[in-house]
Amino acid sequence: MATIVAGCVEQAPVVRYDRPLTSPGGEFSRLSPVVQNSVRAQAGAAEIDGISKETSRGATIYVFHFKNVGLNPPLYVASDGSVLTSDLHLAVGVTADAIEASTGFGSNGVKLQDLPVLVVTTIRSRAPTAEVDSVQKITEGTEVFYEVSFKHPEFHPTLLVADDGRVVQ
Repeated sequence: MATIVAGCVEQAPVVRYDRPLTSPGGEFSRLSPVVQNSVRAQAGAAEIDGISKETSRGATIYVFHFKNVGLNPPLYVASDGSVLTSDLHLAVGVTADAIEASTGFGSNGVKLQDLPVLVVTTIRSRAPTAEVDSVQKITEGTEVFYEVSFKHPEFHPTLLVADDGRVVQ
């Protein structure tokens, strides 16, 4: 009897999934946590209709389009999590915690909270939308410098910043 019943059950065909997720949710999930957090902070649970990626002055900008355009106009977010106006000027700067989470600050032992405030201010003013790759602390005698490398050095060359915020190189 079991053999007869088993023979009547159809097996579902095996389907191999070989395409990347192209839905807005799939695209969103591939973005850095700092970009995702900025979008959530600005748009809450608004439904994303589409995401486009632009490059401006060497920086990556994500444009989020929402289903309810009347309530949620397009949102422009830099790759470091900063929110920009539609003409790509800084609207809401990224927080210190967000920069640390999205960069290599902690990977070499130098954490954002360990950097002098003036150094962080200089990094933000010189490259507000650049993604920091790493920060190295350099000590020469009594002087302390921070070598800041960016993810796209062709657009944002390495900065050497003194602990008082001066750009040395």
